[in-house]
Amino acid sequence: MRIILPSDVFPPTGKGGAAWSSHTLARALIAHGHTVTALTPVEGRRGSARGVALGVPLVEVGYRAPRLPLVRNYFRHEALWPRLARVIVAEAQGSPPVTLIHAQHVQVAPAAVLAGRVLRAPVAVTVRDHWPWHYFATGLHGDRLPYDRPGWPGLLTDLLARLGPLGGLAALPALPYMLAHMRRRAAFLARAEAVIAVSAYIARRLAPLVPPERLHALPNMVDLEATRASAAPPPATTWEGALLLFVGKLEPNKGAGLLPAIFRALRARASSETLPPFTLVLAGTGALRAELERELRALAVPARFLDWADHDEVLRLMARCDVLLFPSSWGEPLSRVLLEAACLGAPILAMPTGGTPDIVRDGHTGALAATPTTFAARLAALLADPAERRRLGAGARAAAAQQFAVEAVLPRYEALYAALRDSLPPPRSEGEYLPYPRSGGRSLRPW
Repeated sequence: MRIILPSDVFPPTGKGGAAWSSHTLARALIAHGHTVTALTPVEGRRGSARGVALGVPLVEVGYRAPRLPLVRNYFRHEALWPRLARVIVAEAQGSPPVTLIHAQHVQVAPAAVLAGRVLRAPVAVTVRDHWPWHYFATGLHGDRLPYDRPGWPGLLTDLLARLGPLGGLAALPALPYMLAHMRRRAAFLARAEAVIAVSAYIARRLAPLVPPERLHALPNMVDLEATRASAAPPPATTWEGALLLFVGKLEPNKGAGLLPAIFRALRARASSETLPPFTLVLAGTGALRAELERELRALAVPARFLDWADHDEVLRLMARCDVLLFPSSWGEPLSRVLLEAACLGAPILAMPTGGTPDIVRDGHTGALAATPTTFAARLAALLADPAERRRLGAGARAAAAQQFAVEAVLPRYEALYAALRDSLPPPRSEGEYLPYPRSGGRSLRPW
């Protein structure tokens, strides 16, 4: 099959889990004999560039966006969608015809749908966070409290919580655009031939928006052999005692802000229990860095912040950690951190948010705790029980091989692609594309 893979972020170097998941899918498809071209928008550039990124052919589409709130969002989305669609259509020319366009995130999904209509090629869209129902895509009110799909009252109060009273009121004139933008995203998603949810949790959240025959729950995949090979050399990072590892952005939705409360509760237990020495290593950056440094220092928690750690270094730390801490407070779609940690046999302690229970089964493939206090209690128990840590790590490693390895997941993607290919009539001849604009792109806009 010939597949075009538009992705908001690609290649994964220096980027988060979404880029790594897209790259793993692309490489797995190529290894199985399919032809794959990734395509990604790049802000701040002009024109397009073609190359190969970590073994995957890549087309980069440059664009400019003013550094103004909301105006920037329009230039990153509505103004860019027709142009991205034209690049996808141009890339699809030649033989054999494109089998499928598989968009990987919110910025490229509408462009994929527009291009698919011109090419008469099926379109699949993978949903990796809350963008179909939440403007800010976290599913958290004020980036702190989970809430359901908001109308204008919810969006207004969300703005007030995020920007403060003055900033929220100043943003009030933008509400009509923000609500219209959310409707457009949902409308494009509904037009895709397949919507792929990366976890059972995301599938449940998508059910009111997507017809059941178009909704498919397919997890992200992990290349076990490559991941374990990358993790084999010793890490450059050093620590003393047990290694407690946090991997992720130092932001509220990732649960970084809960770490002081967890270690405060852990220190309280130390008065009645003897804890072994440990070092907390935080691999990630974000807005909470200074606050975390201050609070952990006040608690006398031995903590080391890695200003920068490449992906291989993080994998090496995962493979050697005594406990991987994952106190994520938002509705996790399906964490790449947890998938890779499970693959490497790390003992995982997580909060049961979103899709995390798809990976971590309490007492079998890790431990789950819902509050900072219970999290601290489970952490103390794991620190005191090396045999239990080994048992949970072995369970995670076995489950990763059965559920999330390329060999287990890729055939499911190939079967879906083949079904979508066979469900549509063949592409039209190039002469039938005359109504498609070569510049401007206004007739591409379906809203």
